[in-house]
Amino acid sequence: MSSEWLWEADEVSESLVLDSGGTVVRKALYRRGKLFQARYFSDDPPSLLARHAREYPGLEAAFISEEDAPAGFRWRFMARYAADGSSLGFITRLIDPTGSELMSLEHGAADELVVISKFWDELPDQDGMLFEYGSDGRNYMVVDLEDGDTLKFSDVLGALAEPDFYADGFALPPQLAGASIPSARDHFQS
Repeated sequence: MSSEWLWEADEVSESLVLDSGGTVVRKALYRRGKLFQARYFSDDPPSLLARHAREYPGLEAAFISEEDAPAGFRWRFMARYAADGSSLGFITRLIDPTGSELMSLEHGAADELVVISKFWDELPDQDGMLFEYGSDGRNYMVVDLEDGDTLKFSDVLGALAEPDFYADGFALPPQLAGASIPSARDHFQS
C-alpha cells in the first residue's frame, strides 16, 4: 500500500508516493501544473522503465540512489531517460554531512563529462556562489547566486576556507582525502 502527498513552491510542485514504511519510492514533478518528470528512488532503472512507459507515456524518467561516503558525506546518483527509454545522461552529486550539495558532475548519454559544478554557501539560509568547471577540471565561471554577479576566480579562491577543493573541479573536500569520485553510470549498471 502506498500513500501520496503534494508539496508546492515557486510554481514547482511534487507528488510523492510512499511505501508502507513511509519511504519515498516515486516523485512526480510538476511545473505550473504540468507534469514534466517522474523520479524513482531505485538503483535498478531497467526493472522500472517499462512500468514507467505505461504509467507516464511520453514523460522523462529519472532514477535516484545514494551511497555513503567517508566522514558522513553521501554520494547521490541520478540516471535520466527519455520517454523512449534512451539514456539522457547521468549525474553524480556529493552531499555534505548537513545535507547540502557541494559538488555535481553531469555526464551526457555517452558518459562524456559535460560540466562540474561546486557550491559554496556562507550561511545556510543564503545563496552563496556557484563554481563551474569544464571537462578538464578548470574553472570557467564563478557566480554570486545572491545577486547574479560574475566574480573573478582568483579573487574568490583566496578567500575560501578550503581553496584546494575549489581550485580544481575534480578535487574533493579534505575530509575525503584519498577517495575517488564514483561514476553514476557505473553505479546504475552494476
